[in-house]
Amino acid sequence: MRGRAAIMLVMLLGALLSGCGSQEPDAQDGRQLTLAAPRDLVAGPGDPYYTHQTLRVWEPLVTVDDRLRPVPALAVSWAAADGGRRWTFTLRDGVTFSDGTPLTAESVVANIKRFLRIAPRQSAFFSLDAGMEVAYGKLGDVRAENGKVAFVLNEPVADLPGRLAGFYSMVQSPKAFASSGDFAGKPVGTGPYTLVDWTKGQQAVLAANPHYYGPAPAYKKIVVRVIPDANARVAALRAGEVDGLIDKGALLPGQVAAVADGFRVIRSPSVLTHYLTFNASREPFSDPRLREAADLAIDRQAIAGRLLAGTAKAGAGFLSPVFGDLADPGIAAGHDPGKARELIAAAGPPAKPVNILISSAETGQFPYADIAEVLRAAFEQAGLPAKVTVAEATKSVMEAGDYDLFLSAYSVPNGDADYLFRRFLRSDASWNVDRKLGYRNTEFDELVDQAAAQTNPAIRRDLYHRIQRLLATDRPMIPLAYQDNPIVTTGKVNGVTQNAAYVVDLGKLAPLK
Repeated sequence: MRGRAAIMLVMLLGALLSGCGSQEPDAQDGRQLTLAAPRDLVAGPGDPYYTHQTLRVWEPLVTVDDRLRPVPALAVSWAAADGGRRWTFTLRDGVTFSDGTPLTAESVVANIKRFLRIAPRQSAFFSLDAGMEVAYGKLGDVRAENGKVAFVLNEPVADLPGRLAGFYSMVQSPKAFASSGDFAGKPVGTGPYTLVDWTKGQQAVLAANPHYYGPAPAYKKIVVRVIPDANARVAALRAGEVDGLIDKGALLPGQVAAVADGFRVIRSPSVLTHYLTFNASREPFSDPRLREAADLAIDRQAIAGRLLAGTAKAGAGFLSPVFGDLADPGIAAGHDPGKARELIAAAGPPAKPVNILISSAETGQFPYADIAEVLRAAFEQAGLPAKVTVAEATKSVMEAGDYDLFLSAYSVPNGDADYLFRRFLRSDASWNVDRKLGYRNTEFDELVDQAAAQTNPAIRRDLYHRIQRLLATDRPMIPLAYQDNPIVTTGKVNGVTQNAAYVVDLGKLAPLK
């Protein structure tokens, strides 16, 4: 009995040891990577996309490069015809979804039609707007033609590839969706990774996609932890618990210099811009003199240089310099507290302090509490009493109109500047209407529509410059700073790239040789 018991004990121990070794083999051979992000990059089956593009579970037709130019993804080329009323996209050969089924033009069309069917729908990453004109213009039809995808538009769209870059052209297997348009299970994309596990608010677990058409990913398994607190993220990095910090606001600006010694910091220009949005639907900022006064009271150089620790440049024109020649370099933002005081005295100070609203979620990404205090002090010195309100659900606060200014960072997830103007500031824009901006300017609306249809690059550039000069005068939203997006990894991770939309390509990561 003792001999049999001893044998059984040895077998049990062997099984346990074998089991322990099989649970984390990728970690032992260096093929597991653990990263952290300030937010959950998985939103779940109720979201239009399920996962953020960063996780590389799904791919779009078109993506953007580090200068925000549209570049091939699942589509290798595209062509316009009929003055921008027809666009045809040629698909990459040999692509299969993670379930082994082939990518076809019909499957791409099914995805676009799903978007049209389920819109409007909110997303944790990128919401689908009513009408979908922000995405596709006035779309007459989308169809498969000889293995290609054709978009037929009722009115010209000058840069449909730029609009489609990213979320608006996400492609997943039609089998991933129920007839309602909701996800029927886990996402089924064409990217180098698949989502194998997810704990909401804690972590996502990715596995290499065996059906990926490109080079096999360097890591068999990637775990992306959610760590909202900025200091906790850096502590996890220093403790060796994570191999890198990625996504928007991965590092607070003040942390960049502190982690540069001993870690690899990757800084790249991004389309991310810190804007101050006015509630002009009510007093006091329905008075343009007080919007101008608030603008002139702000020292943008101090905010960019000190509070954002040199990771940002002072804002001026509405479009970030990442937009290239579409951004108007001739717009300058003034800092004139004396004139601000004169304007406030002439208009009359408000009866109660103006309310500067910030999001508690964004304070873990940017030093918004400090910036808001600097803004409050500058306003008060100019004669405009102010207070700071930190809220978790800023959307509901704004839709109730219970704010005067809102500080937040916005970006373009695609490659087309039209998104910012059409979604945020056009008279019928969802942001403008729902969140009580109160901006109405017929000339602005007309210029936006003209630019969207203008296929001549020089004329389109001039139209966008006129739009930005108009916004610099009207001030519905004012850019405070153009933000870089610093991310960081340990020395064992190579191949880290980040485009202007702050998407890190996990498929290009490579272990240190």
